[in-house]
Amino acid sequence: GPKADGKEITINVIFTDLNQSYVLNLENAVLHHRQTVPDPKANATVKLTHDLYLNLVVGEIGIMDLITSDDIEYSGSKLDLIRFFALFDKPKPKFNIVTP
Repeated sequence: GPKADGKEITINVIFTDLNQSYVLNLENAVLHHRQTVPDPKANATVKLTHDLYLNLVVGEIGIMDLITSDDIEYSGSKLDLIRFFALFDKPKPKFNIVTP
């Protein structure tokens, strides 16, 4: 969205419960993701469970809850990690599936 315009951030996400890693790359206000080994040049790397990640993305927990949680490990720029996750909008629970 508009908040991501002009921002370029690369975040490694490692799901400790799934033994999977993804590289999330924000560029030109578009988020690209790929399942691959962590990018050594990423702004930050975060290790957490898949459920914790989903709770963050849907807004059930805030980024500061994530950063201060004992359930995650991160390295790299804490500021870039906060900036990245702050770009996510909380989903609207009610929306029209079919509009008249």
